[in-house]
Amino acid sequence: MRVISTSLIVSAALTLTNGTVAAQQQFSGNWSVEATTERGTCNKAYRYPVVIENGTVRSGGPPNINVSGRVHPDGSIQSSVERALARTNVTGRLADRSGAGTWTTSGSVNCSGRWRAIKQS
Repeated sequence: MRVISTSLIVSAALTLTNGTVAAQQQFSGNWSVEATTERGTCNKAYRYPVVIENGTVRSGGPPNINVSGRVHPDGSIQSSVERALARTNVTGRLADRSGAGTWTTSGSVNCSGRWRAIKQS
């Protein structure tokens, strides 16, 4: 009985893990992100290439921009972008081939706004 119970628990854990990986892989690929400023003195709009690999977010562009974060299986995203003396915190949600959310900066400049993302072919 104990062997069967242990096998069922391990099997269920593997199924959940595989489902999580599959859900995160749907977002894997190259994304184009446009951030628009709504408050503060930041430039009106920015465009960044971003790469998502199995739920991990990283920059797809210049090395002087550090992008890090996670996409969860439900598409929710929490990320940060660091450039020079400013840090931008990003939250939002991805669905299929697009996404949207909000961002706020801290550091040398204080701004906030919205972002949109499109998955590249």
